[in-house]
Amino acid sequence: MRERHFSLSPAPGAPLETAPPSDVAEPSAAPETSPSATLAPEPTPEPTQIQEPADTFAAVTPEPVTHTEQPAPPEETLGITCGWIAAGAALAAALIVSVLFLVFRRKRRAAVPAGPVGFALGKVHEQGARESQQDCFAVSPAELECEQGLLAVVADGMGGLSNGDKVSQTAVSAMLDGFCTACGEPGLVLLELLGRANQAVNRLLGAENLTKSGSTLAAGLIRSGKFHWISVGDSRIVLYRNGALLQLNREHVYRNELFTSAVNGKDSFNAAVSNPRAGGLTSYLGMGNLKYIDIPAAPVDIQPGDKFILMSDGVYNALGPDELGSALKRPAQDAAEAIRRAVEAKGYVTQDNYTAIIIEAASGERRAGHD
Repeated sequence: MRERHFSLSPAPGAPLETAPPSDVAEPSAAPETSPSATLAPEPTPEPTQIQEPADTFAAVTPEPVTHTEQPAPPEETLGITCGWIAAGAALAAALIVSVLFLVFRRKRRAAVPAGPVGFALGKVHEQGARESQQDCFAVSPAELECEQGLLAVVADGMGGLSNGDKVSQTAVSAMLDGFCTACGEPGLVLLELLGRANQAVNRLLGAENLTKSGSTLAAGLIRSGKFHWISVGDSRIVLYRNGALLQLNREHVYRNELFTSAVNGKDSFNAAVSNPRAGGLTSYLGMGNLKYIDIPAAPVDIQPGDKFILMSDGVYNALGPDELGSALKRPAQDAAEAIRRAVEAKGYVTQDNYTAIIIEAASGERRAGHD
C-alpha cells in the first residue's frame, strides 16, 4: 500500500388527512302548508226503491266438463333433455374452475417480486509494486447463503506501518468467523461484526501499539434482495447500474475535515485541496475506539444486472471512473480480469496493492470466481 498519513483530528410524506364528512344532517325544508279543503255540498238523497223478487226462477242445468289427457313425452326424449342439462352444468362448472385457477395463478405470480435469484462473483487480488501484500479479502461460503446471506469483505492494511498484512487478515477473519453464527437484522449484524473485527485487531496490537498499525474495512451483505454495507477508512463500495458508477460509502480521510473547516471560515478551500495530509485516514481499525463508521440510511434494492464493487484504494487510485466503468461492462470475473489488465498497463512504479470483489446480480444460481 502507498504510505498514508492519518489524523485523529475531529472530522428522503405522509398522505394528507382530510376531515371526515360531517355527521350533522342538513336541516330539512319546512313542510308546505296544504290549502284548506273545500267541502262539496251533499246531494239530496232519493227514496230507495226496493225491487220485488221474481216469482219464478229459471233452472240452469250445468254442462259436464270434459278433461282431455295429454300424452306423456316418450322416455327417450326425457333422457336426451336430462343429458343436455347435465352436460351444460358440467361445462359451466369447468369454466368456473378454469377462471378461478387463472385468477389464483395470476395472484401468485404478482405476489412474487421480480428480482435476481443468484449472484456471480469476480475477484482481483494483486501485490502491485509493493514488497508485500497487505490487502486481504474474503467471501462467505456458499452453504451459508440461504439462511445467512452473502458476505463480502475487503481490508487494506495500512502501508508503511508494521504488521499491516496481519492486521488486515485478522480483521477479515474476525468478520467471517462471526458471520457463521450471526443472526438478526442485516444492518445490526454488520455493526456487530465490525465490533468483533476492531476488538480482534486491538488485541493483536496491544495497548502499547494502538495507532502504530491499522486497516481499513469495507463489507457488503446481501440478504432478501437487498444490499447492506458498512465501512471504515478509505476502501470504497461502489454500485455499477445501467452503465453508471455510484459510490455508496463516504471515506474517512482528513480532506473532509479540511473542507468542513473551510466551510466554517477557518481555512480556504484551496488549502484544503492542496494539503499534503488530506488523504490521511481519520478512522481505521487498530486506533482503539473507532472515530467514524459509515452505514447507509437504507439498504439498496438489488436490480438484475447490478454490480457491487468493494475495492482498496490501489484500484481507484490507478483507474479513473471511465476506465473502471469500461471494465465493469463485462460479466463479474471477466470484469475483474479487465481491471487487472488495466492496472498493469499503467506500469506505475509505485503501484499499491490492489484488491476488488465484484458481486453481480444475475439470473440463475451462479457463484464463481471466489476461490
